[in-house]
This record gives sequence, structure tokens and C-alpha cells, in this order.
Amino acid sequence: MVKSTVKKFGFTLAEVLVVLGLIGSVSAITIPNLAYNYRAKVLEEQYRSTYSEIKEIGSFLNYDKGDVGVYANKVSYETWAEEFMSKINGGNKLLTGLSSNDIAAKLREIYKQAGSRQGPFAFNLDSSNNQLKQVGIICDNYNLWLDTKGRIWSFNAENRTICVDVNGTANPNRLNIDIFAFIPMDAQMVATWVYEDQAHMNNYSGQIVPCDLDYMTNKNLSNKIPAKDENGKYTKGDGSAFDACPFFEPLENVAAVNSTKPGKSAKNRNVTSSNNYWKDYINYK
Repeated sequence: MVKSTVKKFGFTLAEVLVVLGLIGSVSAITIPNLAYNYRAKVLEEQYRSTYSEIKEIGSFLNYDKGDVGVYANKVSYETWAEEFMSKINGGNKLLTGLSSNDIAAKLREIYKQAGSRQGPFAFNLDSSNNQLKQVGIICDNYNLWLDTKGRIWSFNAENRTICVDVNGTANPNRLNIDIFAFIPMDAQMVATWVYEDQAHMNNYSGQIVPCDLDYMTNKNLSNKIPAKDENGKYTKGDGSAFDACPFFEPLENVAAVNSTKPGKSAKNRNVTSSNNYWKDYINYK
């Protein structure tokens, strides 16, 4: 009888269990990180899409109304809110005729009913207890709006600030992560705060400029309006809400308004404008 010379290959049960264990360990490490990074990317894209839409509205109003910053401050804040929201697809009012306190309370109720955090929360931790710090709502005048993308919009009367939660009621409901602020500026304001070039103000046009909502909130800048000096020029750094602008890209401005100096991240690390905002949020998670 001839014996077969063919060798049979296979894995023992112990070897299979070891491999499965390794796969499980790797998955436990990588899958949560992939999920967090995906979530950060979604938040970033929602911000970019919203900012692009707001810039387009600003350009249209420059054409239709003159200078968007002049127009926003010439009309009543109710008219400004109505005009702006008429350009947002499906911008339906959630509430009408409520006081500032009513709007803040109602917004938190909306978040609560959705099973989310009753935001907004600051990005930085409260150093006294290492917990998220709930803060006041800057855009607390007139109405709340909900659009077809599920975004929630509100306004501040004094500076015509536009606030938007780019992912609606979904978490994290935190300033500069999914809740952002934008301020309409006239050409002179743009020259002063965006380009620091008041010598050539005629080179610029009005814009709706993104601003650091966390900075505005913590420094209580919501009601501070910029004033002109005796020469009719604005002064950058006068303590108005405009000193929180521009905040062009949150991923470029995790540190502070002054990007030349480091600021503290959520993990109390020194970070500068080279840090990625949403990745730092993921690291915080």
C-alpha cells in the first residue's frame, strides 16, 4: 500500500482563538477612532457648507441691497432676520414674539426633547470641576428658525449676529464645534477687522464674517457695538464683539482670536492656529 505524501495544513483551535482575539483587540482600538474621526469630518463639512451658503447670501445682499453690513444695521433687527432667513431654504419659524430668556429656555427644551445635551456648552473645560461649562446664549432675540437641513438659526439684535447649529439638535451642541456665529460687516469694518487695511477701504465690500462664538460668549461681547474715533475710523481691539472676528476656519483657530499666541485646548494643552479644531475635539472625546 502506497502512503500519501501530501501534507495537510490547518490551524488548531488555539491558533484560531489567538487570531480572533488579536482581531478583536485591534477592532476595539481602531473602530472607535474611525467613528470619532468620521464624526469630526461630518461636523467640519456641515460647517463648511453652511459658511459657503452664508457667504453667498452676503454677496447677493451686497448686490441687491447695497452693502450687506450697512443694510443689516440700517433696518430693524427683525427685518434683518426675516430678510436673511428668506434666503435659507425652508427657513420656518419655530417661535415668535418671545423674550430673550424665553428663547434661551425654549432652545434648551428643543435639545432636551431630542435627547441631546441641553447646550450650548463651551469647548474648553471648566477648570473648577473639569466638566463642560454651560454658557449663555448670545443670539437670543426675536425668533428661532428651523430649515430643511435641520439647522437651527437665531439672531442677536445689537450686532445683527447670526447663530446657527449646523447639525440641529444632535450633539455635541458646543460652541465653535457645531454652533457658530457670523456678523454682517460693512466695507469699512471688513477693512478694519478682516484685513487691517483702513488705508484702502475702497478695495473692500461688505461681508458676513464668521466669528469666534466661544470668545464672544466668555468675554461677554454680545452687546458691544464698535465705535468710530474722531477721524471716523473704527478701532480694532476696542472691546466690541467684532474683536472676535474673523474666525475663518475653526480648524485654523482652535487656540484663540489672536492666533500668534498659544491658547488652551480642551485637554489644557497649548495649541496654536496650526492645530486642527475638530481633531482636537476628537482627542478631547
